[in-house]
Amino acid sequence: MLSQTLTLCCLVLVAAVSGNTVSTNDTACPQFCASIYKPVCATDGQNFKEFASDCNLLSHNCRRERNSLQAYAATDAAWCSSEFVENLHEKLGSFKLEVQECFKPCSMIYQPVCITNGKYRAELPNSCLLENFNCAFQVSGAQAAETFRVLRDDKC
Repeated sequence: MLSQTLTLCCLVLVAAVSGNTVSTNDTACPQFCASIYKPVCATDGQNFKEFASDCNLLSHNCRRERNSLQAYAATDAAWCSSEFVENLHEKLGSFKLEVQECFKPCSMIYQPVCITNGKYRAELPNSCLLENFNCAFQVSGAQAAETFRVLRDDKC
């Protein structure tokens, strides 16, 4: 009985060790990450995904690279936490954009910017219009923390 128990324990130990070593390359992928939630937003160039931690991102990338897939790179958290909206003005309650003290002449050159306030993400034709938009938004009663910033100098 004792030898059967000992044999069973040895088999379980060997199975556990071999089950956790997946390495087929020079380096092993992390298998276990601490249960500390410190979210990381990352992109593979096409998709955005939120990972629970840097360790989870590293582990995921290790497996993707073994399958010859593009690795995820950490990026601004607003990409994962914000909702993309087509008509930002309408989504925010259609406040008045034509505010005299906020008027600043902007060029008609189309150089799109992707903007965010952490909750919403949208595109504007250029960064000059962002200043006018934020000014009018604050005049309508928005707090400074709700204003928008450039997330990327290009389309979202």
